[in-house]
Amino acid sequence: MAKKDLFEIKFAEPKHAESIEKVYKEWLEFKGILPDELIKPESKEEILNDINQINCIKKYIIAENEKKEIVGVCYIDTSFITLNTIRLGNMIIKKEYRRKGVGSSLIDYIINFANKNNVYKIWLWTQEELIPAIKLYEKKGFVFEGKQKAQFCEKDALLYGLVLKK
Repeated sequence: MAKKDLFEIKFAEPKHAESIEKVYKEWLEFKGILPDELIKPESKEEILNDINQINCIKKYIIAENEKKEIVGVCYIDTSFITLNTIRLGNMIIKKEYRRKGVGSSLIDYIINFANKNNVYKIWLWTQEELIPAIKLYEKKGFVFEGKQKAQFCEKDALLYGLVLKK
């Protein structure tokens, strides 16, 4: 566990699926702000299916506190890793752990993974209503690259990218 914070960041295992599902339910706080389709939590079965696939492109990353409770989760989409690019997806932090370094630690872990795997760019989509998330991405070096019109559920998506120095 990195001592710069009190969180252990690692790739998820099948035993984590149920806890990941619970953390993803935190998206429901955005009901009425974001379209229902964007905040629908992934089920334990969907998460397990992704974790158990040997060549799955969706790799969940978790943040555990000192009690081994999952307090944050996201995934990386590696479908374009052969083109030196990955996507950060669906980062959510339990409400009581926000602004405590969990999101920053997850991003640092992803950057470290990218550097070890010859990835030159990490990108993500976000929504303009998620201002604290946008501030975190920008603090970590992500740059606004544009707005994709009607990307999800007729809602615009903001595209952010981080080009890593090699």
